[in-house]
Amino acid sequence: MFLLWFALYGFYTLFPSGITKEVDVRYPIVIVPGIGGSQIEAKLSKNASSHYWCYKKYENWFTVWLSIEELLPWSRDCWMDNLKLTYNAKEERMENTAGVNTRIPGFGNTSGIEWLDPYVHGPGIYFFPLVDSLTRLLGYERGKSLRSAPYDFRYHPGDSGDYYERLKNLLEETFEMNGGRKIMLISHSMGAPYTLRFLHQQTQEWKDKYIVAWTTISGVFAGSVKAVKAYVSGDGFGIPKVLDYPVTLRSFQRTFSSMPYILPDSSFWGNDEVLVKTHNASYTINDYDKLFKDMGFPLASKLFAKTPKAWSEEPPNMKMFCFHGRGVFTPGSLTYQEGYFPDYTPDITPDDGDGTVNLRSLEACQLWRSKQKQPIVYEEFSDAEHNGILGDARLIRSILRSLEE
Repeated sequence: MFLLWFALYGFYTLFPSGITKEVDVRYPIVIVPGIGGSQIEAKLSKNASSHYWCYKKYENWFTVWLSIEELLPWSRDCWMDNLKLTYNAKEERMENTAGVNTRIPGFGNTSGIEWLDPYVHGPGIYFFPLVDSLTRLLGYERGKSLRSAPYDFRYHPGDSGDYYERLKNLLEETFEMNGGRKIMLISHSMGAPYTLRFLHQQTQEWKDKYIVAWTTISGVFAGSVKAVKAYVSGDGFGIPKVLDYPVTLRSFQRTFSSMPYILPDSSFWGNDEVLVKTHNASYTINDYDKLFKDMGFPLASKLFAKTPKAWSEEPPNMKMFCFHGRGVFTPGSLTYQEGYFPDYTPDITPDDGDGTVNLRSLEACQLWRSKQKQPIVYEEFSDAEHNGILGDARLIRSILRSLEE
């Protein structure tokens, strides 16, 4: 039954209509995906496991994100135990559970971002519609003129290790591989603030030499109320409830240092705006520490204090295309009835946005227009969902136009 649902779910995005124009490749592309948008592989050498049937030792690399098979009831707890992070008090950071070694496959290619489950296509569809359109219609070549820079999305950029060094090397290598042609850098979702931080670390001379423009899609520039929901009672990350319920996923989502990175920013949410309400308390942008304590995860206060801000008043200082959807039911505030906080789904007061990110965060890119000399081309798409926009023919046409400018 759910396999049929998956097939129907992906039908429109697999076959975007209304795009027929063919042009030559002008600028190579490098893609930075969003949260949940990179495959993660693991090896195991643990001394203990959550159940006797869970592997403690496994010498070969296997997929932990995303693996539909791992989400099934008999293996779900094993999967969450392998994916969660643990707090290293000495280093004051989150890291893999002891005995779990992870890597991010597909760096430099697009294999790790087109389908998140490499074995079950459909539920794990991600960048395939856009990548497929670029290769079929514009002649892009995977691994040469069309590449990606996936990362371990469980970590905020301050904990991302050598990722920025690898990204810089990939961009320079792509530039050389394509005859010295400047690169169109494309970022989705959390990949937008991740990339902004990278761009701020580069000289203007470097950016002018290697990057023709930066395109953001569904950029979570200033946080999202949905991230609050994930922290409090879990969020499905697009995984259908037929496979799991959000509160089940909360146990590992809370351990991601990237979660506080995309909480609503105080520059965009007012001091009197209630984000979470229970029968005896209300929580605003200034009450994160109290919220973390009351929901039973005080460690989040330590993580939040060490997390860099996603939003920056400093512009990227380069030509930019800012694309996103709107008009989709998006969490604006969360109300928990008595006895529901924090383990049950709240009542949601809607806000405008793309279903995941609030409009005020998506459109924050416009604030840089008066702060840089390079143009910022802004376009929003009605009823376009956060991930679904990647297969929206309107977005693909806009990207094709941006590659001709």
